[in-house]
Amino acid sequence: MPAETPTQTSTPAPPVDTEAVDTAAVEPEAEAIARLRLAVMRLSRRLRQNAAAGVTASQLSVLTTLARHGSMTLGELAAHEGVQPPSATRVVDNLEQAGLVAREASPTDRRTVTARLTPEGRRTVEDIRRRRDAWLAERLGELDPAARELIEAALPALEALGS
Repeated sequence: MPAETPTQTSTPAPPVDTEAVDTAAVEPEAEAIARLRLAVMRLSRRLRQNAAAGVTASQLSVLTTLARHGSMTLGELAAHEGVQPPSATRVVDNLEQAGLVAREASPTDRRTVTARLTPEGRRTVEDIRRRRDAWLAERLGELDPAARELIEAALPALEALGS
């Protein structure tokens, strides 16, 4: 009996994409996107690190939301922050214990509770903003005038990305 030769199975080649993207054109854009993402993340982290006033990032987010929008129900606050109501309640509990937020029952519906900044909470937000602005001003002062002008020129585009 003749020896059997193993059969080779071949995988068919994938079809050729006739509408392939020009990778030379995409790579610089992808690199710019990655650099922008990394720069924004690092800058955000440095701002948080240099302005911490004994509050967590979640607490600061709630404080700045209340400073910007005024009193809110806990449900509105949770929706605005993009968290579940129990999470917003825990953050408000901690801020209330720290004297930065006060709760008030609605005069028309006792089931509804609103959160508002206390004067100490407002001072905390203002202090954090001042420290962040001072840190950023110092970093900008280290750049040459041309770099500062480029950053200023890019602000409308950066603001559009953030909205």
